[in-house]
Amino acid sequence: MRKVISFMHVSLDGFTTGPNGELEWAIVDEELNPYVDGLFRNVDTALYGRVTYLGMQSYWPTALTDPEASPRDLAHARWVENVSKSCFQKRSLVRNGRIHGW
Repeated sequence: MRKVISFMHVSLDGFTTGPNGELEWAIVDEELNPYVDGLFRNVDTALYGRVTYLGMQSYWPTALTDPEASPRDLAHARWVENVSKSCFQKRSLVRNGRIHGW
């Protein structure tokens, strides 16, 4: 049996984004990174909502060719590129790149 691991940036008052969808408030730093890296090592499928999926799709592939990308961002971009992805929408489940070919 497989495990489902939930990983979300959520504020203490229950918000996941700012009023315009921004995530600048979410702190990702050297204290959190080892935990996240260890967690993701055990993940073989990422489950996303449509909006998060499309955001990830537009950002992470560009990190692979960005000369300014940090080593950690490159490692995470490779993980995102190689992990199996599923995207949930209100009416259907889209798997492995059926939305815009990612």
